[in-house]
Amino acid sequence: MDHVLTVEKLFAERLLRVPDYQRGYAWEKQQLTEFIEDVELLPSGKDHYTGTIVFHGNAGQVQSPCIDEEGCHYTTLAVVDGQQRLTTLVLFLDAIRREMSQIEPLLRLAEGIRRSYISVRDQAGQPIYKLLLNRDCREFFIHNVLSDSPGPDGPSIQSHRRLIDARSHFAEYLAIKGEELGSDYKTWLVALRNKLVNQLKVTVYTVEDHAEVGVIFEVLNNRRKPLSELEKVKNYLLYLASKLEVPLHQLAEEVNQAWTNIFERLMDAGLASSSDEDQLLRAHWLMGYDHLRKNWEGSKSIKAKFGLKGWQGKHKELLEELLQYTWSLKHAALAYCDASRPTRSGSFAVFQDDPALRKPVVRMSEKLRRIKVIAPFLPLLMATRLRFAEDAQKYFALVALCEVFAFRVYRFLEKRSNAGQSALFRMGRKLYSGERDFDSVLQRIRSWLLYYCPNEKFQFSEDDNEWYGWFGLKYFLYEYEEHLAKDDIVQLPWDVLDHTDLQKSIEHILPQTPTDPYWTQRFSEAAQRKWTHDIANLCLTSHNPSYGNKPFPDKKGSSGALYPCYANSNLFMERALAAFPDWDEAALTTRRKAIIEWALKRWHVEEPASVELEAGDEQDDTED
Repeated sequence: MDHVLTVEKLFAERLLRVPDYQRGYAWEKQQLTEFIEDVELLPSGKDHYTGTIVFHGNAGQVQSPCIDEEGCHYTTLAVVDGQQRLTTLVLFLDAIRREMSQIEPLLRLAEGIRRSYISVRDQAGQPIYKLLLNRDCREFFIHNVLSDSPGPDGPSIQSHRRLIDARSHFAEYLAIKGEELGSDYKTWLVALRNKLVNQLKVTVYTVEDHAEVGVIFEVLNNRRKPLSELEKVKNYLLYLASKLEVPLHQLAEEVNQAWTNIFERLMDAGLASSSDEDQLLRAHWLMGYDHLRKNWEGSKSIKAKFGLKGWQGKHKELLEELLQYTWSLKHAALAYCDASRPTRSGSFAVFQDDPALRKPVVRMSEKLRRIKVIAPFLPLLMATRLRFAEDAQKYFALVALCEVFAFRVYRFLEKRSNAGQSALFRMGRKLYSGERDFDSVLQRIRSWLLYYCPNEKFQFSEDDNEWYGWFGLKYFLYEYEEHLAKDDIVQLPWDVLDHTDLQKSIEHILPQTPTDPYWTQRFSEAAQRKWTHDIANLCLTSHNPSYGNKPFPDKKGSSGALYPCYANSNLFMERALAAFPDWDEAALTTRRKAIIEWALKRWHVEEPASVELEAGDEQDDTED
């Protein structure tokens, strides 16, 4: 059924609950600003239609009667569409309530807002909240957003941050208005409250069956922030659940439970953006259904694969396919989160019982993430996790080879990130389907790696002396620092280095502007051009501004020095420089030789008897 209701009537005698399978709060500054503008432009006495709200009749669980301290009864409903608008309305009204609570004549109105839109108390005196968000955001929403005395724990996921930002945005808006309007602010505030609760109207649909939700979504979606592809897939599966001519199936429940799990995992890993969701959906499709990326069209691909027209008379088989798709996507989400955020607490939990196996998996997965080209490998990584869930050795072997591939092909040779991608996707599909065994997959990856970057190309010529502008420089030097550290911990966190400007994080031992006589006596202009940006002359540092153009003895210093110098640095790389008695071309040659020998060994790939390629491996990767 449907009704057009004001916000006041929408909240009357209702308790609204966002199910756990819904994504978290997603509105940002642009959506909030547009919402405020709509309200500002609304003339007095005119109505404004602001969208559609879809409720599910029993909030996803059996509910006992809810009665407040005055004996009023409430119906509990699950919000299956419109949670972003409802949350934003509550945040705006709560900001108005806080403002009114500071103005003596408006205290009763402030209390009315609280009781109508924020919370009432039950007969035991405990709060009953009119709107509760999903499990990931519920407690934070209550204690840190709606509370007049927010708790000390800050936002831990992106949705928490957006909730806090929205609260601040409305508070700042009202503060500015208060300064602009002066004595007229009180009257304006009352009018603003009336606009929100009496002039904004929504269409309300209430459905009683889980599967009906999908039908509604297929014909209705007018929220301000578009659905992600992942949400569209969920809604289409719910739509199919309502159409299957199979008695007593549980597809709708399976889908809702799976999406609860997926959204929770993504949010916990800090991967809750639409682009993250789309990447998961795409990688899973490439792995499980079609490796050709040119055929991927987002949710349209899923609709084409599982369209009812192609499954006429085969609904039982379709149900099995849909359940398999749902199961594999849920588990692929775990693999995706582990590959994308390997160092988070709880990653690779299946290996927790054997830290000796889990630690190298986490470490190598983090290295691949640092290279910042992970998409080509996701179908392979996900397929390995799904097929060999408890085999840490297989996963480590794969991710280690992927790291070498990524470094040599995408960083060292600076090929585009789609080089070899089609072949990698195809092998991920074959591994997942069982068409190929794991060892043959590794052999194929080695073959492609050596096709794109043969060992004769993985060389460091003396003419390659413009390292400073190389995108892979930070990663290369950080790996060298870890090599020098051996079993010790590198004191410069990667994320700090990654977000620090090159000028502040990379030291030129021979300065870029060597004006001191120490340098001009040792390096001619030709030698300066040769060595200044060479890898032998570059070093990670936390003290670049302190070194400047000083001569080498000053930069070198001593271990007891009270100023920053190489000798007392917390970086192994700088301390190693302090072992050089002088910095001249001989020292540079020695350091360069040591670094290059390490690099050739670090990213070496053993040549097979022959490099085997499948048909199409050598084609231009832009074609498919």
